[in-house]
Amino acid sequence: MYGYDSEGKIIDPAFAEARRRTCHVVGRDDAVAPFDEHSPLTFDNAYYKDLVARHGFLTSDQALYVCGGPFNNLVRIYNKDGRRRFARDFVTAMVKMGNIPPLPGMPAEVRLNCKRINY
Repeated sequence: MYGYDSEGKIIDPAFAEARRRTCHVVGRDDAVAPFDEHSPLTFDNAYYKDLVARHGFLTSDQALYVCGGPFNNLVRIYNKDGRRRFARDFVTAMVKMGNIPPLPGMPAEVRLNCKRINY
């Protein structure tokens, strides 16, 4: 169910209902919605601002902030620090992930389009 976990509401109910209407189309599985409504074409920290406002697109991501735990502080930092800290940490994470080798025997490819296999 949109905006709920086993312990109750974690996403703003009005926002969750709006997303449900946008994304849930019976008989279709290709509905799309932006992860960030404010600046969907800009790579910035707006997603974290949405989490603080309880407007997270994914319940699992919203849980990083609303349900407490070690990620609350990081969400707050990315929300307030503008783009600097988020951009720096993102670059570091992407370099680390890029250095992870594929499992032995597993085929691997760099996709030209993330949505499609190259062949």
